[in-house]
Amino acid sequence: MFNTTASEKNLVLTFGYGNRKTYDAFLDYLEEFNVTCVIDVRLSPRAWSRKWYGDAIEKLCISKSIRYMSRTSLGNISGCSHWISPEKEAAEQTLSEVAEILETGNVLLLCAEMDSSRCHRIEVAGKLQELTTALVKHLQ
Repeated sequence: MFNTTASEKNLVLTFGYGNRKTYDAFLDYLEEFNVTCVIDVRLSPRAWSRKWYGDAIEKLCISKSIRYMSRTSLGNISGCSHWISPEKEAAEQTLSEVAEILETGNVLLLCAEMDSSRCHRIEVAGKLQELTTALVKHLQ
């Protein structure tokens, strides 16, 4: 198990909700890793279930005093795990914005694909790691 303390900063977590029917694992990770900001990296913040729509996730995060941001520029248009942003310049600007957020706490990159090895969020997290001293942990 990967342990962290409340004082530890610069942690990038990645999480895919997949076909989960509850928020249980998501909420557990938010608490366990002291997440201060959830960055939704889906091209479209929608899902097969309204539960995972961006507005529903935002309300959930607000109820836990966690910031939520949908950043479609970090979405993927490749159709596979290789990341191709819909707007390269906007993606670079957003990565810089997230790097600044990392200075104040841990972030969780949220996407749909449960298996991180099949998701572009690995590459997004890698770019953040290049910009910062962040540690990266892919959650299942």
